[in-house]
Amino acid sequence: MMAKVKVANVNDIGEGELKKVEVGSEPVVLFKVDGKIYATQNKCSHVGCGLDENHAIQGEIVECTCHGSQFNIKTGAVILPPAVESLKTYQVSVKGEEVFIEE
Repeated sequence: MMAKVKVANVNDIGEGELKKVEVGSEPVVLFKVDGKIYATQNKCSHVGCGLDENHAIQGEIVECTCHGSQFNIKTGAVILPPAVESLKTYQVSVKGEEVFIEE
């Protein structure tokens, strides 16, 4: 059974924004899209740029501004190359105002 780790509060993340958190020793980014919170790995799968410092968000798409790769925030799928590998996603749950990720 996977453990759930508290990583933030709901109000820590603005709509259409991201927040970097740590799950164990792994950097993860939280996104809020249409009031729901999603989580992916922080590093772009193209060359490893940190999404927390190099991003543009439009709807459910995040662009890594290092080289222009785009990903679906909800699924991690590549929308626009040069990246070819999807972002790792994490199971997110919310209890009250607390945000948890399964590690």
